[in-house]
Amino acid sequence: MGKAFVDDLVHPTAFRITLGPFWYFAGQARSAGGYQMMKGFQPYSLLMPSPAAWLEAARKVYGQRLQPFTRYSFSSADLSFEHLAHLLASSKHQDRIIPISVEIATQLAGQAESYLELSDFDSVQDFVERGLGFTILDGEKVMGVAYSSLVCSQGIEVSLYVEELYRQQGVATALGSKLLLECVRHNLRPNWDAANPESCKLARKLGYSFVGAYEAYYYTAQ
Repeated sequence: MGKAFVDDLVHPTAFRITLGPFWYFAGQARSAGGYQMMKGFQPYSLLMPSPAAWLEAARKVYGQRLQPFTRYSFSSADLSFEHLAHLLASSKHQDRIIPISVEIATQLAGQAESYLELSDFDSVQDFVERGLGFTILDGEKVMGVAYSSLVCSQGIEVSLYVEELYRQQGVATALGSKLLLECVRHNLRPNWDAANPESCKLARKLGYSFVGAYEAYYYTAQ
């Protein structure tokens, strides 16, 4: 998934991969093609770990608008089916979890500031057919979602969001457990990359092992 770019199709010197809001650069940052490629960096995107010259180039172009942002890597190697099943069975939300349908995905993806990031899927239908996703409804209102924002043959990128009204009520644990159980059943690696302490806490609760912290850079456009 995602998109790959080069500065020249015949003799490329600069390279970029974009996956949703995540941007990765490689090659010659100081070349003319590299400079033009960096100028295409979009507001509200993240410059992910890339060779140091690319960070230097980004700072020259964007200055103080480029803000450091700490992220946290986790390993799924020690996830336990039994532990996840126990978490889910212990949840009061267990029987209310449903797959994200085309209708729900369309509703969420159509919001002005949607937390259902499907930009690397061909369509909502493509997500429902190739991805994984679960939600809990309070009447007709979505309480939260746990889903694959990216997919490949061997795994998914886990994304999880709970509406503020329903936080601290076990919704995240229930949805996370359900999604990860599906991954374990289908021998898929559920990649978890956290952006805040709450995400780190949930990852550990679900059975992930902490790998380390690293710096990404957020382009604020202001």
